[in-house]
Amino acid sequence: MHVVTARGFVRGLLLSGLLILSGCLPYSCRRDANEALFPSDSLSRRVAQNAPADTLQRIGVTTGTKAHPLAYPRTVRFVDGGAVAVSDAQRNSLFRFDTTGGFQRELRDEAFAVPYLIGHRQDTLVVFNAEADRIDFVTNGRRLPDRAVSYERPARETLVYLLATDRRLYAKVVGQEFGAHVSRLDSSGAVVAQTDLGGPYWRRAGFLRAWGDSLVSLSGYRPVVHTLPRSFADGATPDSLALMGFDSPMLERSFAYATGDVDKPPLLSASAAALEDRLFVLNLRPGWVQIDVYDRSGQLQRRLVERHSEGDRNFYPVDLDAQRVDGGIQFAVGVRSPTPQLEVFYWKPTARR
Repeated sequence: MHVVTARGFVRGLLLSGLLILSGCLPYSCRRDANEALFPSDSLSRRVAQNAPADTLQRIGVTTGTKAHPLAYPRTVRFVDGGAVAVSDAQRNSLFRFDTTGGFQRELRDEAFAVPYLIGHRQDTLVVFNAEADRIDFVTNGRRLPDRAVSYERPARETLVYLLATDRRLYAKVVGQEFGAHVSRLDSSGAVVAQTDLGGPYWRRAGFLRAWGDSLVSLSGYRPVVHTLPRSFADGATPDSLALMGFDSPMLERSFAYATGDVDKPPLLSASAAALEDRLFVLNLRPGWVQIDVYDRSGQLQRRLVERHSEGDRNFYPVDLDAQRVDGGIQFAVGVRSPTPQLEVFYWKPTARR
C-alpha cells in the first residue's frame, strides 16, 4: 500500500474514531427496551456479581506540561528505569513520564506518523507508525532510521495491530474483505506463518499481547480472547478463551447487534495487559477505571475499581499496561477524553475472601 493514498484514510480512522470499528463509543449507545442476553453473558454476569472487588489506588495522573501537553495518548508501556512511555497519535510524538506522572521528555520526529507502542527490547522502544506502515526502533530518545522496517498492509481499509516481543514481530489484520488473521513476521516484516482467527471479522478487532509462551489476540467487542503459541506454524488453529465473569452494561446491546436489532456493535473492552499468570482487562465504564483480573482458564478472579463518586459518559480510556512493583502491581492507563491524560494505579493483591 502506498502511503500517499492511505494517509487520509488511516488518519481518519485513528483520530476520529479510534478504537477502530467502535461503532458507537463506549457509552454513547442508548439502551433498547430489549434486555435479552446471550446465555453465556447471563451466566458471566452472575459470576461477576459474586467476584470480590478491590479499590485501585491512584498514585499519579498527568496531562503533560504547558509546553508538552498530551493531545491524544493512544498507547502506554512501562519501560526499564521506572518510567512510562506514551505515544500521542495527534502530536505524532512519544512521551516519557515517571510513575507518579512527572514529565521527563517528549520525542518528536518528522518520521512519526500516528505512532503506536508495540513493545520494547531492553532499552529500545518498538513503534508502529500506522500512517506510514513502518516499524521504528527508538533508543535513548533517538529514532534509528537504519533499523526501520516496512510493513505492507494488505489493503487500505484493513486494520492492523502489531506486536514486538524480544525476538519476533507479529501482525493482526482485520477487514471486511479479508476476515481476521494473525501473522508471524521475520525481521524484515515478511510473513513467515499465518493463521485465520475465524468468526465475524468485527469481533476480532483488538490488540495483540504476549502472555508467557503464548500470543493473545484481544477482542474489543466480545468477552473472548484467542491464543496461539509464539512460534505457531502456518495454518495453526487458535484456542478460544471465553472470559467468564465479564460484565458490562453494554452486553444487552451486544446481543441486539448480533440479532440485527441495532446497527453498530458496542465496544466492551479497550485493552488488556498480560502479566505472569493473570490477564488484566480494561472494562469500559462511564466515568472510572475498572480492571478485571482473569486467570489462565479465563475465570474472573477480582474486579479492581477506581474510587469514584459520579459517572462521566465522556470518559474514554484507550490502553492499559501492567508491571509488578513493591509487592503489588502498577497499572498505566491512557485516557482519551474528557481530558487527555495518563493515570497510574497501584494494587496490592490480598487473599480471596
